[in-house]
Amino acid sequence: MFERFTDKARKVVSLALAKAKERGDDQIRPVHMLYGLTVADGVAARALTALGVDTAAVERELGPAAGAAPHAAAGDDAEALAAIGIDLDEIKRRIEESFGPGALERVPLTPGGPPNWTGRLPLNGQAKLSLAESLKEARALHHRYIGTEHVLLGLLRVAERHPYGEFAAATLPDLGLDPATARDRALTEVTQILREYQSSR
Repeated sequence: MFERFTDKARKVVSLALAKAKERGDDQIRPVHMLYGLTVADGVAARALTALGVDTAAVERELGPAAGAAPHAAAGDDAEALAAIGIDLDEIKRRIEESFGPGALERVPLTPGGPPNWTGRLPLNGQAKLSLAESLKEARALHHRYIGTEHVLLGLLRVAERHPYGEFAAATLPDLGLDPATARDRALTEVTQILREYQSSR
């Protein structure tokens, strides 16, 4: 569920969306999410910095604005959101119950608002899978929240499972990242932060 995302994890998605729009891309890709992770302060940024990956390195990897990729179907977005516990039909029903039929169509999107999950700039397949995997990673660690570390772990898990996808085959090697090594580092950072928190209590 999106409400389980920490403010920092939500910021990652907002930053990815903003970067994709700034470049004129018409889909949010894993590299946009990686950019968001380096910019947002969090466990993932610490892990990536330790691996020699910072915002400048990811921006170099993004390079000049690419040509537009084909839009994903709105149904694909709804399916990906359902995988992380977000039911768009239920959200729409509740909004219309409170504000009347057609309430969503009457609300203009404002710059700087929350990410538009309903499809103006869709997530590509691997970005969708990464968000779904972030929930699984949080559950596996017995965490009740989804933080930047889980988003990073989700990205890396998808890269491991899709070694020939753009993110695993081009982006990560160009940044000098091996998915398994980066995953181990992120898990080490999570453990270290939890220890620091527990010792301060």
